[in-house]
Amino acid sequence: MRGARWSALPARMGRVVRTDGAEAARATVAAGLTWQTCTALLHTPDPYAGAVAALLIVETTVVRTVSAALRYGAGCLLGVVIAVPGALYVRPGMAGLALVVFASVLPARRGFLGHHGIHVPTTALITFALVRGHHSGELLSHLAEIVLGIAFGLACSALLLPAVRVRSAERALEELRALVARYLDGLADTVVARQRPRDLLGPAWERDLDTALERARRAVDEAHESMRWNVRPVARRRRWHLDHRVLRILSDVARELAAQGRLLDTHPGAGAVPEARFAQPYARLLRTTALCAYSCRGGRPHPALPATRHALHRLGSAGCDPPATGAEARRLLRHLESALSCLSAPAPAPPARTTRHRAHHPLRPPTRR
Repeated sequence: MRGARWSALPARMGRVVRTDGAEAARATVAAGLTWQTCTALLHTPDPYAGAVAALLIVETTVVRTVSAALRYGAGCLLGVVIAVPGALYVRPGMAGLALVVFASVLPARRGFLGHHGIHVPTTALITFALVRGHHSGELLSHLAEIVLGIAFGLACSALLLPAVRVRSAERALEELRALVARYLDGLADTVVARQRPRDLLGPAWERDLDTALERARRAVDEAHESMRWNVRPVARRRRWHLDHRVLRILSDVARELAAQGRLLDTHPGAGAVPEARFAQPYARLLRTTALCAYSCRGGRPHPALPATRHALHRLGSAGCDPPATGAEARRLLRHLESALSCLSAPAPAPPARTTRHRAHHPLRPPTRR
């Protein structure tokens, strides 16, 4: 396991470098364009305010960049609104400065602007100094630089190859499916061997499952976020296999898997009561459930799922041979039935590829030339 982690480290580092490198490139282009535009249009020799604004609002995805731009702009605007009355109407100057600092720090500490709240007191101090010194032209130039920086940051983030996190979400879901299937197969081995799951799967198997679930949820959320307002053609492709319903089904199956594991940890021989022949059909059901869980990618469920549910019903009925008597055995079957019910739930299916001709006439045969 440790060797596999070390072997996957270079690929993971490469993905991080590509993501951070692309974000740094977009921020660099945005800052450079802002600097050149401000120099050419506003005739400002050192337009640092616009370049800083462009650098600070560029994020990984378009949605995050828009959110950062709104917060940055709101912080700067709020600082100007607070500083102008204090600079014009409060005397003496130290009292006005104290009032502006106090009034600007309060909204910055509230947290609704995030880490961009720091721009409220900084913009307020700059505005106070320029207004008190009767440099209104420099203040307008400063604000125009910020507006241009925000505009170029938004444009570069949206147009210069914005990130699409589909592949990372697919990898996280594939790892989750493989882990759920492997642990279901491992529970089958523990039932046959009458051992505890922690002895065969390891003492941290439930924690590893929770970690894989959290990683998959975060990756799927990031994938959907990266595809919002994204102009790249790859972002408009079909993404039915990344639907949240698939992740919800796998989460429910993992929950039932953990419940069965805890029950077998408490009663290692629960799968073997009242006679040893019960363990074999129950283990086969667990292995078939593992196959169905690994095939959960949306669309139709695995073909073996109806037969598995039928075999489970027969195993849990009163007249079956061997009978599933005993409270622990019934609880095991109940958890397995819940997992199979989750896998039978309707999941998103891939859209059918039909031409416009067949969409209007679905029963009309194609014409031969």
